Amino acid sequence: MTTELDPEWAATGLRYALIATHGCDVGMLAVAMMLDHGQEAGGVARYLPSGAPLPMGARPVIVADSTVYGAVRVEQLLRIWHAELPRPILITVADAPSGPPPAARYRVRALGARLAGTARVPYLPVLRTVTDPAEAMDHHDVRAAAAKLRRHIEGL
Repeated sequence: MTTELDPEWAATGLRYALIATHGCDVGMLAVAMMLDHGQEAGGVARYLPSGAPLPMGARPVIVADSTVYGAVRVEQLLRIWHAELPRPILITVADAPSGPPPAARYRVRALGARLAGTARVPYLPVLRTVTDPAEAMDHHDVRAAAAKLRRHIEGL
């Protein structure tokens, strides 16, 4: 993580700078499309390349699976998060129809003071059947989850 703020990205309209804690699967890629709200891909939400500076004016958003491993990776990232950067929002993406394991819930709750807020994307079975996250955006459950996610994030 770098402490720099990149003024060149400020004019691009980037609103959410997404940071993947551990790789990127279809569920995590869908988060960017959910936040873009039907705009061109990479419109208001975009994943930052590793080591890239945080764009000025963009809210940092950490995206992780709702597993214990995902929570551990969030904790590791927050350990190196610089105090002069804005506190990030955490979005967890459910990887199963049940809730997160107790150890993952505990870790995220313990990290709460270091976060601007948290949001959860529910388990969306359609994501297991698509070749590209854009295909899932036509599904009713994904659109509903996207609308709920955007409302929640705007309230933070």
